[in-house]
Amino acid sequence: MSNTMKQLAAAFAMAAACLNASAAFPDKPINMVVPFGAGSATDTLARGVAKGLSERLGQPVTVENKPGAGGGIGAAYVARSAPDGYTLLMGTNGPMAANASLYQHLPYDPVKDFAPVALMGRLPMILIGNNGAQAKTLPELVAAAKAQPGAINFGASNTTARVWVELLKRMADIDVTTVLYSNVGGMMTDLMSGRISYAFENVGPSLPQVAAGKVRALAVTTPQRAPFAADIPTVAESGLDRHELVVWFAMFAPQGTPAPVVERINAEVNQVLATPELRQLSSQIGMTPAGGSPADLKTYQEDEVKNWRKLVDMTGVRID
Repeated sequence: MSNTMKQLAAAFAMAAACLNASAAFPDKPINMVVPFGAGSATDTLARGVAKGLSERLGQPVTVENKPGAGGGIGAAYVARSAPDGYTLLMGTNGPMAANASLYQHLPYDPVKDFAPVALMGRLPMILIGNNGAQAKTLPELVAAAKAQPGAINFGASNTTARVWVELLKRMADIDVTTVLYSNVGGMMTDLMSGRISYAFENVGPSLPQVAAGKVRALAVTTPQRAPFAADIPTVAESGLDRHELVVWFAMFAPQGTPAPVVERINAEVNQVLATPELRQLSSQIGMTPAGGSPADLKTYQEDEVKNWRKLVDMTGVRID
């Protein structure tokens, strides 16, 4: 047999093996990695999706939290996992877009090391303040910050929040102090007690505190007002530049996962996102569900990597 024929035979054998594996998928439990701690919006979403996938796929889908390094520890773990569809990542804009610019020594490539599966959805950030803080609106906050350079402090418990504080400083030409937190719970406690005055945070953990009257909402970061918070103005309405900087969630598999497996998971995820249970969960965390094809997510992620590179260059935020 010639070398060419041997190569063709090997290629056909490999393709057949992939098809056989895909046809049987899944025949064992699936592990969904969340690169953030328990109780985070990512964790809440992942557990809801895992429950729906378990029911549809007929196999347990377990959630494993691997927090640290802005989501990089969990993402790197999935990137190194077997590309068979049994290890998935519930990623966000942090580890899967922003980290490529924030970290100089990232142990994975968010685009090259992963197979996009499906975009879960997007949610805005919200600017919230302590009830006793002087400024009750964003224009009032800007005026107060100009009058007291460096005196007003902002909490930030995630990458997107940290960049938003820096964007606000540049858009409004103000000087404020950023206080970094490792989790939203600690930050929210300090905000409500008055240890910090303001914070950017995901709408999920913020809106219940706003509704309970424990903190005050000043602005949302979406281009238009959020439908679930129509009384809260946008940053742009306050006269500042408009920036499209939202939190997004998406599912990824290790690069090299067979296309039929990716397509099967994608199809089931889209079905799960359309269920009343996931719609209700999405509303609870402030997410607008998305869905779509792996190709849709690939395009979106690549655009987001470029967008974050511009934002990081603009703000000068670096982590290492």
